[in-house]
Amino acid sequence: TEVIYEGNSVDPSVLETAGVREAHVVAAVTANDSTNLAMCFVSKTLFDVPRTIARVNNPVNAWLFNEKFKVDVALNSADVLAHLIQEEMSLGDMMTIFKIRRGNYAVIEEKVPPGAKAIGVPLKDMDLAEHCVIAAIIRDGVMTLPRGDSTLQADDEIIAVASPEGAQK
Repeated sequence: TEVIYEGNSVDPSVLETAGVREAHVVAAVTANDSTNLAMCFVSKTLFDVPRTIARVNNPVNAWLFNEKFKVDVALNSADVLAHLIQEEMSLGDMMTIFKIRRGNYAVIEEKVPPGAKAIGVPLKDMDLAEHCVIAAIIRDGVMTLPRGDSTLQADDEIIAVASPEGAQK
């Protein structure tokens, strides 16, 4: 069930009516940076909300979105878009399925191109352990769970959990 409350999002009585005391997370995503900062500050200091997320509309204001204003996660639209563009440019045909651990790791899918250095090399000999775990190999439409002695072939699709360094490797 969704409930919409109308009012000033930084007014403590409005936040209380909306149930902020029971909230695990408050996401301040208005089009106004000062409102988003104030909402995080009020939510944490008056209502002890465990986690706050704030939208940064103007990149010039990004430096304000920190622990001083009780912002746990700042989502700077310009930054997010720039990182997505950079990732797409650097990863070629690799597709990020989703990110985990605040973007430090990602579940990725990659097709092994013909002539790749990894073809025929056992996974245990690829020196990936620290940066990347191959979770599945899909060959001719059949998924297998890889072992240390598994090898890749051209056109295999791999699904992996990787850090940014592991994704490049």
